[in-house]
Amino acid sequence: MAAKQQARKKRKSGIPTGNAGEYFVMGELLKRGYDAQLADRNTTAYDILVGRSEDKALKKIQVKSVRTQPWYVSQSSFAADMADQVTVYVLLGKENGLNAVRYFIVKNKAVAKQISVPKDWPGNGFMPLKAIEGYENQWESVLTSGDQ
Repeated sequence: MAAKQQARKKRKSGIPTGNAGEYFVMGELLKRGYDAQLADRNTTAYDILVGRSEDKALKKIQVKSVRTQPWYVSQSSFAADMADQVTVYVLLGKENGLNAVRYFIVKNKAVAKQISVPKDWPGNGFMPLKAIEGYENQWESVLTSGDQ
């Protein structure tokens, strides 16, 4: 009986991890001269609005944060109408803060075929680190309109 209880550990909330990732990304964008603001909490499909002061339009970006990879994703994020959206994958590391935060910035269409989808996960999957490693710190891709 004790083994069963041990196996059913209560899962920690992912909200602090998600919030941390969004704030880290916003800070990096501001540090690099972008104008950035967090979307309202219940906004779907994006987390941050970003632009430059000389540009009129703001771009919507999605932030996916984890402490250890892989990132859990919705397959709908990679549909044709979301193909040009930029996603920033944030790897926070352990809560002790000893590892540097890592950022992988990529348009959805560039990694759409890299999603791993287990049989019993309709509509969802995960993005492995190896699929996005080449996009580490590619901040200039946040506002570019061309293909990566």
